Amino acid sequence: MNDEAFELFLDEIIGNDDFSKCHDMYRKKRFDGGKEACSQYEEPEIIEIPDDEDVNTYILFEKMKHQNVDEIIKYLYNSNNEIVNKAISSISTYVRIGNKDAYEGLINYYMSLDSAVSLEDVYIRMNIVDSLSTKESEQNTIEAYVNELVRTPSNNTTRQLYSLILKRLGKCPEEMIREPLLQLLEKRQYSYKMKKRIMEIVGI
Repeated sequence: MNDEAFELFLDEIIGNDDFSKCHDMYRKKRFDGGKEACSQYEEPEIIEIPDDEDVNTYILFEKMKHQNVDEIIKYLYNSNNEIVNKAISSISTYVRIGNKDAYEGLINYYMSLDSAVSLEDVYIRMNIVDSLSTKESEQNTIEAYVNELVRTPSNNTTRQLYSLILKRLGKCPEEMIREPLLQLLEKRQYSYKMKKRIMEIVGI
C-alpha cells in the first residue's frame, strides 16, 4: 500500500477491497510466504479475546486504552476550576482502564500544582487522588502523593486532603513508601499526632 504505483487505485482498494483495476500489478508486487518481507512490513498484532468477554465491549476497551487524550489533558490547565474538575473526571476513566498517556498527563498536571490554599484547591486535589487510586503500585503515584505532603501545610483547610493521602499511602506497598515518608519527616515539622500517624504507616 506504500508503493506509489497503487496511488491511483487507493479508493477502490481501501473502500471496496477491490484490486480488479490493478490485478496484474497486484499479482506482480504482492508478497507471498516464500519472499522476505519488505522493510515497511509490520507483523500484525493478534489480540486474543477472553471467552467470557463481549467482543464489542473488549474492542471499545482496547480503543480507549490507546486513545489520544491530549484534548482532555489540555483542559486540566484551564483557569476555570469547574472545567478542571470535569477534565479530571473524564481523564480518570482512561487512567483506570490503563491508558498510559492519560496516567502520565494527570500525574504531570498534579505535580505542577502549587500548595493547596483554599478548600477549592483541596477538592481538586482530592478528585485527583481518587482518580489515581487504581495506580498506587506505581512509583510516580507515590511520589505525587508525598510531593503533596511536602508542598502543602497541614492545617484545618487541608485536613481532608491529608487524611485522604495518608489513607491511600497506607494501602501502598510498604517497601515503596517507607523511604519517601521518612524523608518527608526530615523535610517538614509536624505535630506529634501527625508525625505519629505517618510513622505508623511506615511501620515504626
